[in-house]
Amino acid sequence: MDWNALIDEYGPMVVRVSWRILGHGADVEDNVQEVFFEAFRFHKRETVQHWGGLLRRLATIGALAKLRRRRHESSLDVVAQPACESPPEENLIARELEARLRRAVAALPEREGAVFSLRHFEGLELPEIAATLGIKYPATATALSRARAKLEAVFAETAVEKD
Repeated sequence: MDWNALIDEYGPMVVRVSWRILGHGADVEDNVQEVFFEAFRFHKRETVQHWGGLLRRLATIGALAKLRRRRHESSLDVVAQPACESPPEENLIARELEARLRRAVAALPEREGAVFSLRHFEGLELPEIAATLGIKYPATATALSRARAKLEAVFAETAVEKD
């Protein structure tokens, strides 16, 4: 197994998945290292047929686990840098919505969080998500539906609280 070639080929995808879920540089770096370490351990136990699917799954599940662990922590590093061309109020609102979405996704059960993240952060279609996570298509569709309903309920509650 040529690990350097594997990292060269799939590393950018693992970083992208991690970044879209975590949005924090140090957490992304940690997750990428953990993903490839876990992939190495997995490869020692079993033959890997689809490296892309395995690495995407490990990146998603690992990033969601990190997000759950840090959801109670508060750090200025977690806040994304605002775009220069946007008004400050829009940047503030966008950062707050992004943080709320990440917290809400972290609170979802693992399967629902993974399916939602792969669909909305990675843009994968349901058959791809099912294959990546090793679950059946109907279970994928159900998990996505439940995740959306829970997230909509969370955002509806906060909208009502502000009124």
